[in-house]
Amino acid sequence: MTPQTIIQSLQSILGPDKAMEAEYVKTGCHVRAEAELQQMAAVAEAMLKHECFLESLTALDLVESFDLVYFFASYRHLCRTVVHASLAKGVAAPSISHIYPAADWFEREVFEMFGITFTGHPNLKNLILPEDADFHPLLKDFVASS
Repeated sequence: MTPQTIIQSLQSILGPDKAMEAEYVKTGCHVRAEAELQQMAAVAEAMLKHECFLESLTALDLVESFDLVYFFASYRHLCRTVVHASLAKGVAAPSISHIYPAADWFEREVFEMFGITFTGHPNLKNLILPEDADFHPLLKDFVASS
């Protein structure tokens, strides 16, 4: 498996201009892709077929919207893939925890820190903050009280 194999697979799901080779020295990834939320399950299944694991999942608060960032890495070859998915504020993202069980914890962390919900998640609750916490510390508008 080469980065080109993953690119071809992702392009068949996302479109020809949505998956490309990345400059590893600058980005730490071999492949970069942009997906729509409804494509993430198919992307996750494709990455699993290529023997990749979900390395991490995080989000970026872009003030007007979110960017979900999924990192996949190969078990057998030096190949890291980053997939970005734009998410409007107040919209739920589909869970991929039924494909990658590790997504359970990553999605819970994103929920706790950014307030992003994941539809189909089996146990969406805080990991660190109290259950009744009504704030999300990684939002741009979060202000810590003293």
